[in-house]
Amino acid sequence: MTPSSEPIHEPVKAPPRLDFAIVGQPKSGTTALAQFLSEHPQIAFSVPKESAYFATDFHRESDAFHGRQVYFNYRTPQDFKALFEHADEGQLLGEGSTSSLYSVEAAQNLHAHNPEMKIIAMFRDPVAMIHALHTQYVNETVEDLDFEAAIAAEDERAAGRMVPSRVRSPSYVLYGRRTAYTDQLRRFEDLFGPRQILNVLSEEFRDDNAGTFASVAGFLGIDPEFQPDFRTVHGSQTARSGFLNRALNQPRFKNRLSSWLGPRRYTALRDRVAGAVFKSSSRPEIDPTLDAALRKRFKAEVVRFGEHIGRDLSTIWHGYV
Repeated sequence: MTPSSEPIHEPVKAPPRLDFAIVGQPKSGTTALAQFLSEHPQIAFSVPKESAYFATDFHRESDAFHGRQVYFNYRTPQDFKALFEHADEGQLLGEGSTSSLYSVEAAQNLHAHNPEMKIIAMFRDPVAMIHALHTQYVNETVEDLDFEAAIAAEDERAAGRMVPSRVRSPSYVLYGRRTAYTDQLRRFEDLFGPRQILNVLSEEFRDDNAGTFASVAGFLGIDPEFQPDFRTVHGSQTARSGFLNRALNQPRFKNRLSSWLGPRRYTALRDRVAGAVFKSSSRPEIDPTLDAALRKRFKAEVVRFGEHIGRDLSTIWHGYV
């Protein structure tokens, strides 16, 4: 090929085999990192970003709760292959389901899929993470309790009561259980080993997009000189119309539309509609008393996790005293 010639791209013919997965916590920068990586010419990122394909425990839990399959539409090898229709030969394939870190089965399923793949695990201050996640679920018409009530209802929900009817899987609204970072990371370390895992702190990524991206690029073995369009992705939002938002989030409507359009066209349409339905806003503040109580509750895990990854998290995640 001469320097001036155009590269010839051919669709991937073999079943897709992931080269890496972003398995970070929700609301921890995974969408931004996935977007930046998807702009890299050496990367083909799944569309949509989150298929939850490997979180088979949540598939079963969801079906049992709803009495049939309502959510988790990517379950077969054919479904998974459709996520990479856009991939070109030679590109690294990546996927970014946040459910993979929380799931008990996803690490083992990912390892069975490709034991040599690389794992990017992203973590955020746990109180900030669950508060942001709760806000997202309210916006998606999934959560029907305010933040304080949802935290208080965790034991009831774990027993199968007070679970919102639109939740993808009941475990999704057990917010406190999502903060067991050490055990979640260990599931991956036990299978993949530390050399195949890169831990990224959301706050450091937020403060230095370029530096974090360069570290990720080096970890993946792609050109670290490439600069994506660094910008805010998935900032805090509120719905312009609660009625319209609830109507558009009807599971049956979304499933039929996704089946008709296919993954790529559905994702593109969903993002455009979200731009019209939602507006940027500041996230509601946590009640100071509740914030202090949660930081006290999660202190032991924050200390444990910091020791596990060899970081003094007190300089990054504040208030755990």
